[in-house]
Amino acid sequence: MRFRSKRWIAAALIAAAGVTIQASSHREAPGITHSPKLDGTDFYLFRSYETGRSGFVTLIANFVPLQDVYGGPNFFTLDPDAVYEIHVDNTGDAREDVTFQFQFRNRSRNLTVPVGDRNVAVPLVNIGGLGPAADDTANLNVLETYTVTMIRGDRRTGQRTAIRNAADGRTTFRKPADRIGDKSIRSNDPTTYEQ
Repeated sequence: MRFRSKRWIAAALIAAAGVTIQASSHREAPGITHSPKLDGTDFYLFRSYETGRSGFVTLIANFVPLQDVYGGPNFFTLDPDAVYEIHVDNTGDAREDVTFQFQFRNRSRNLTVPVGDRNVAVPLVNIGGLGPAADDTANLNVLETYTVTMIRGDRRTGQRTAIRNAADGRTTFRKPADRIGDKSIRSNDPTTYEQ
């Protein structure tokens, strides 16, 4: 009788562990509801098709689902308290050989507009047109920046290298403003966003 009880307990523990291990990570799953900004939704990997880059691979990771156009203009920012990672296994041994870590910083500028005899803080992401130059952000209320670290070997103990922006040599990158509608682009020109 004791032997049979121990088998049932062992089976119950294995089943419970299996449920935890196999849980989905999307918004509808209980495990991610407390941290929705960490919800990885899609991952794309393809050979680069740009001229002169046929020997390169492009990686694209999407986070924070349900960010459709109707949800704007205040789309969610990425979490500054999180580390977003992409692991690459080049040897087929199911262990990371290269890891890219992304960490974000969000700075609110607390922009205001005049209302009557005082200035009132605006809860929106912008208070006027943006662009066409990347530096034309005077009307942007939240500035998002990020750093990228490349780790060769184990993601916790491997060799860490800060990735630098090829344009200016800095280790901090600016996240472009989200495409929040033509009226948020200077001159209401949708082609300006591409610039």
